[in-house]
Amino acid sequence: MDEGEKMKEAITEVKEDPQELKEGKEVVQEEKDGKEVVQGEKDGKEGDLSWVNTFEDLLEVVGTNGRWNILMFIMCVTSVAISPLQTLSYQFLGATPDYWCHIAPLVEANWTDQQILSLAIPYSNSTGKYEGCQMRNYNYTAAALLGYEATMKDPSLVQHGNTTTIIKCSARDFNHSQYSSTVVTEWDLVCDRRVLYSTTQGVVEGGNIVTCLVFGYLMDTFGRRPIVLVCVVIKILTGFLAAASPTLEVYILLKFLVAATDAGTYLSIFVFVMEMCAIKYRAAVGCLVAIPWAIGYMITPGIAYLVRPWRWLQFAYALPSLYCIIYFWLLPDSPRWLITEGRFEEALKIMTKIANVNRKPLPSDPVVLAAMENIVKQGTHEKGEELTDREATIMSRFLAVIKQVVILLTIRQLRLRTLVVFFCWFAASMVYYGIALNATNLSTDPYLYIFLGGLLEVPSYLILWPALVYIGRKKSLVALYLICAVCIFAVMAIILVYPGGEHLAKVFFSQSGKVAVTAAFQLVWMYTAELFPTKYRSLAVGEASFCARVGSTSSPYINDILGGYTVWAPAALFGTVSLISAVLSLILPETRHCTLPESNDLFSKKKDKEADRGGSKETSLEDVRQGVVNLSYNPETGQPGAERL
Repeated sequence: MDEGEKMKEAITEVKEDPQELKEGKEVVQEEKDGKEVVQGEKDGKEGDLSWVNTFEDLLEVVGTNGRWNILMFIMCVTSVAISPLQTLSYQFLGATPDYWCHIAPLVEANWTDQQILSLAIPYSNSTGKYEGCQMRNYNYTAAALLGYEATMKDPSLVQHGNTTTIIKCSARDFNHSQYSSTVVTEWDLVCDRRVLYSTTQGVVEGGNIVTCLVFGYLMDTFGRRPIVLVCVVIKILTGFLAAASPTLEVYILLKFLVAATDAGTYLSIFVFVMEMCAIKYRAAVGCLVAIPWAIGYMITPGIAYLVRPWRWLQFAYALPSLYCIIYFWLLPDSPRWLITEGRFEEALKIMTKIANVNRKPLPSDPVVLAAMENIVKQGTHEKGEELTDREATIMSRFLAVIKQVVILLTIRQLRLRTLVVFFCWFAASMVYYGIALNATNLSTDPYLYIFLGGLLEVPSYLILWPALVYIGRKKSLVALYLICAVCIFAVMAIILVYPGGEHLAKVFFSQSGKVAVTAAFQLVWMYTAELFPTKYRSLAVGEASFCARVGSTSSPYINDILGGYTVWAPAALFGTVSLISAVLSLILPETRHCTLPESNDLFSKKKDKEADRGGSKETSLEDVRQGVVNLSYNPETGQPGAERL
């Protein structure tokens, strides 16, 4: 008899002879539905886990707030602080100093930068700076022979014809006293090549899009731990290799891989933390996970201030990723996932370790294995229809995936709601990253600007809860988008009225708008989960997240390309998008005090009291707008039950 058959026989014996479950001496009591459940006797008998039907029940047995849970949470969320170092670094890696056309004859004649600017470069009164991509069409060889003073006394001596024309130039000089070495200065990412600079940040968000599309499937297929470890290895290698990139194309490719694997690590860790968290702690944990992001946000400009050359700066940003190596020894796979996959022995080892660290007594192995099998049976009973997916052909599964992607737009009652939610996600992400990375167009200190942005992340999260409790989801979202729009329009007005001045006022209104949109971004996560039925909830959040990534991908192009033509244009666009989002949010229903819709067919006919009397009642869209009692909301604590996914 092999080991597997012995294990099955042991489980069978435990099920067939419940009396054997009472041979432990320990009494472990658990509150379940307001009653105490006795799991054993204090006379040397083993515990009884026949009441365990879900993983949450099993988690209560090994402990939900012990030393293992706390240490694992700290270990996991610490890595969240590493993510902003790569996500928000492009303004420092690609810092753009003052630049002007390279004029070889004057440089070879040892003219100073200021002398070259005075003679050759037009001055813009609107921006208060010299033009970086244009120069006067002079005979600079003759100017070099005449000398600076003689040429400036009579510039007509070096003119081509009777008038001075302005032409574009193909090469530039940079003011290296401002920044000694950046991605921009090394690969000339200005003027006609400015779009390539925006692409260095665009690929970061593109990597996040790949994460949304791919890593969820990979985690469900291979588990959380393997995906984390693969992502950690690739992230560390590509992070350091990016610092040694020989060409711009290689640099962009490596930054894409860094972003994708960094987001994959974050997503896998987040899912693991939420799966190992008791239901009563999930709302708090979902919010606390965001705090390390704010800390990393503030650290990002600090590192850049100390390390200026871009290659060493990229190396410094990659260095903290080495912390994630500890996952190879300390991070287990998710026992919840292992149980659903039928890998009971592996899950048993992890659960035993958790119980030991938490100093919780655990029944014998056959008892725990029987409980795991019961959990799987309960889940299989609830999801029996999904088992047929494994037997489907590749083509049928592909068509099913395509149908699932667009299903939210094919349901009449959900179509408008879906489009509004998608736009709100798109707007929140675009405006958030647009404001966060817009220091250049505001002509302010990027180090201070981004540090303040990180510092104000914390109050953004804190103001949200009282707003949800006393105002509700819908009114809060509308108000936050309106506040953001007003603040960003104020920035636009200041730029128009006081070009090149009033830096303090621009920073104040810009950061005020960011506080509002940060809170709106946090709210829209939870709001989306409450707006859609269980059958479509994960799909809605996933597709909305994809829309958000599209918005964040567009932000650097808006700031760098559109802002390069008209400095106030990005603020005008961000303010307009925020205002539109506020108006569209009025269409959404209020979900405060409403239950999360659980039905797989929310808008089909449902039985109610009228149906019990022989009639039936169809759920209308108006019924959905009104909502019903929300069991996920606790009026005594004033805390929402839905957490950020």
